[in-house]
Amino acid sequence: MPRALRALIPILLITSPATAGKIVVDNDEWTLSNRGFFDPINDPGIFANNVADWFTGGGTGVFHAYSTNFGLTEPRLALALTGGGHVFTAHPTVPYTFDLPTLQTFDGIFLAGAAPAHPGYIQILVDYVESGGNVYLAAGTGVGGPVAEAARWNPFLNHFGLGLTFPYNGVQGDVFIASTHPIFENVDHLYQNNGSSVLDLRPLDPSNQVLVSASGLGLYSIYAPVSPPPEVAEPPTALLLGIGLAVLAFCWVGPGRFTGRLRRPVP
Repeated sequence: MPRALRALIPILLITSPATAGKIVVDNDEWTLSNRGFFDPINDPGIFANNVADWFTGGGTGVFHAYSTNFGLTEPRLALALTGGGHVFTAHPTVPYTFDLPTLQTFDGIFLAGAAPAHPGYIQILVDYVESGGNVYLAAGTGVGGPVAEAARWNPFLNHFGLGLTFPYNGVQGDVFIASTHPIFENVDHLYQNNGSSVLDLRPLDPSNQVLVSASGLGLYSIYAPVSPPPEVAEPPTALLLGIGLAVLAFCWVGPGRFTGRLRRPVP
């Protein structure tokens, strides 16, 4: 095709940069409790620091647990994260206000048990993640029972293609972890004690995934926005018509040059 015709075909690449934050859903709160640290086979401290590093992209961060649940407030978790260079605080020791401006001062927040103390907490959490914030949610706490717990968090999780099931899954003990995802680097076992299984509601969407399962029950899942591949914009109809006419004229006149008159047929 002649250079002049190539110039008539504009190719526009359209990309949608991912600006949202990330979510980690643990089916159970015992993972990061002192009991979770008890058995030497388990790696909750490595896991917690992997999650924090994944949230920050590899740097140190500032995190807060908006929870009174023992799985997030017992000292071994705080020691592990501060030992990894992060700042970690937890309610009730530091009871920060639960609103979007306050959440946005943290690189990530940790949740478990009762709902945050704000009637609009679901929308606040959605806005927080969509503005770049990160959330770790530990389920299976028993607060209100499995149906109430799923109802408490599913409006938030469903927005990002995830969901909690009920009843509780009965998975107990030191669970083997077989995942190559960065949050499980050097992690081969984590402790569980009857959590809420996690579902991937949009299995064709690479942004949300169940990473670890046991007997078909989702134990650990993530949400991490994936940018769509570049798209080629369709040229306008008038442009396509013009290209078509130019190609026809070129083929009729011949590859030498445009002469302005029809070629005489060869006898």
